Amino acid sequence: MGKINILQPNVFNMLAAGEVVERPSSVVKELVENSLDAGATEVYIDIELGGTRKIQVSDNGIGIVKEDMRAAFLPHATSKLSSISDLDSLATLGFRGEALASIASVSNVTLISAPKSQNTAAKIVLSGGKVISESEDSRNEGTIITVENLFFNTPARLKFLKKPQSEARYILDTVRMLVLANPSVSITLRDEDGVVLSNEGGSLADAICAVYGAKTADKLYEIRSGNTGSTGSIKVGGYISAVDFTKPNRTYQTVIINGRVVEDATVQTATEKAYGDYLMKRAYPMFVLDIIMPFDEVDSNVHPGKTEVRFLDRQKVFSAVYHSVQNTINDNVKDITYGFSAAPQTAEHSSDYVAQNTEISSDFGDIISRANGISDIGGNTTEKSEGRIAYTAQQRIDTSAFYQGKSAPKNNVYNDFAFLHSGNALKDSHMNAGIPKVVCSDGLADSDDGEVARVFDGRIIGQAFATYLLVERDDVIYIIDQHAAHERILYDRIVAGFDAKYSQPLILPYKLVLTGSEEEYIDGIMPQLESFGFEIEKNGAANMIKAVPSSVADMNFDKFFGELFENRLSESEITLAGLLKERLCQQACKAAIKGGETLSRIQIERVIKNYVDELGNLPTKCPHGRPAVVSVARRDLEKLFKRIV
Repeated sequence: MGKINILQPNVFNMLAAGEVVERPSSVVKELVENSLDAGATEVYIDIELGGTRKIQVSDNGIGIVKEDMRAAFLPHATSKLSSISDLDSLATLGFRGEALASIASVSNVTLISAPKSQNTAAKIVLSGGKVISESEDSRNEGTIITVENLFFNTPARLKFLKKPQSEARYILDTVRMLVLANPSVSITLRDEDGVVLSNEGGSLADAICAVYGAKTADKLYEIRSGNTGSTGSIKVGGYISAVDFTKPNRTYQTVIINGRVVEDATVQTATEKAYGDYLMKRAYPMFVLDIIMPFDEVDSNVHPGKTEVRFLDRQKVFSAVYHSVQNTINDNVKDITYGFSAAPQTAEHSSDYVAQNTEISSDFGDIISRANGISDIGGNTTEKSEGRIAYTAQQRIDTSAFYQGKSAPKNNVYNDFAFLHSGNALKDSHMNAGIPKVVCSDGLADSDDGEVARVFDGRIIGQAFATYLLVERDDVIYIIDQHAAHERILYDRIVAGFDAKYSQPLILPYKLVLTGSEEEYIDGIMPQLESFGFEIEKNGAANMIKAVPSSVADMNFDKFFGELFENRLSESEITLAGLLKERLCQQACKAAIKGGETLSRIQIERVIKNYVDELGNLPTKCPHGRPAVVSVARRDLEKLFKRIV
């Protein structure tokens, strides 16, 4: 006797329901998508007990004719697809013909529909997939479908559901995504207590306000048509968060492709790459990306839930999203850069100032070399090098008035900024008066003859909480994080001087086993890797790494190559410094002055002087993406003190 059985329709429908109907939120998604495919402009969703007792979806769509009522609940019955070739131009959200059959097999369903072509409505009632009754009914044009007692006949599935409050939350999350993907449709979600979410229909900006609130919407940048990449067949629209507005996870990232909300790593990676240095570790941008592309370039038939897609050309999609997001960020960030200009110097003082500036550059060269591990960054050096003054020959600034009984700061990189400046003394009486927390000064380097050396066209106020530098310029006060600013200075100079000059042979070659896509990527960038100092030899299915750049010899190779492969969709040029960014950031971070270390006025000036870039702007972020400078306008302060209303 044979062992292979042909399952009965009611059995395989219940098994299929496990893929299509995971929980009440899955039912809501399928039913609302059916309403949208029916051309509805108004959709109402009512739930009871988180959808476990009752889910009702009503719409004003085209409806279902009486003759199609039974067929709508048969397996693989659909009006949206007739042949496999239709998938290449499919514009509807549903097409597999599994949803209604699966839902009906594990619940009690009542469907009432009134199409335009009929004067009366038709009603059908099913329980566990079996038709209980059919009759005429009355209602306005459209459809209303009620699902009750979900999973009543599959107790194993029922016991895995969460509490009604949790299931209601899942439903809310699903409806939010449907609202964002269909902003022009009026969608309302209600429970026993009233309206939970409502979008009256309008623009995507209106939908975002309905879902996340106006305060969140104000912190988003719109992606305009002029900011899209050169891939003309792919159009990217939507909104992305400001660079200083991030979330601790990816929950607030929505990808919409041809009107369908999906989860896709290619789009997520491209977006986060476009943010570059603006993102801190474990911080993620918020976005709602609306991507329109040819239907024959994307496959939505990957999973019964239709939340996954495959692209014909992932690189093309990556490029379109990356450039759209990057251009939008650049257009908005350029308006918030902080600029300074060098103050004019008097003829008598200019030569002295140039000498000081030369000393600074020399000291920074030493900092860069030691930040790369050549010597201890915190130690004092007594050696003299040709063409420069040894540290021990430099006169220190007396900063004892700063500490007010506290211990002086440990040796740090700013010991190296002291320079020959005889007679400098802090003359501000406020400092000697022992004002706690804030160090006040007039921002000028006083010399013996009363002349002043201005660092920039603003005024240094001082230091607050031994961590923040206060600078006044025009009608704005700038608050600079001394550690973040110094870290940015060191990082930029380390990267500028970073070079893979030497290759180091490995005693034991590292065996690198690759997937097909990784192998193709490695072959494409092999010339660049060899220029860095890698020596890679093919050995059957494996690649043997026999030599590496000396700067990565002590790295975890698994992690290094893992990060290398993460960049394979990126269009940006591969650099060794880029691949080692985290390590270089750590070196700059360790070498930089820390929060809580009190600085002299001269040291503050050195920070400001070296922090300003070639264009006279202050970088707004440290290498890790943390804010380095914020501004407070005079008008905002006057509002706080009610000087103006």
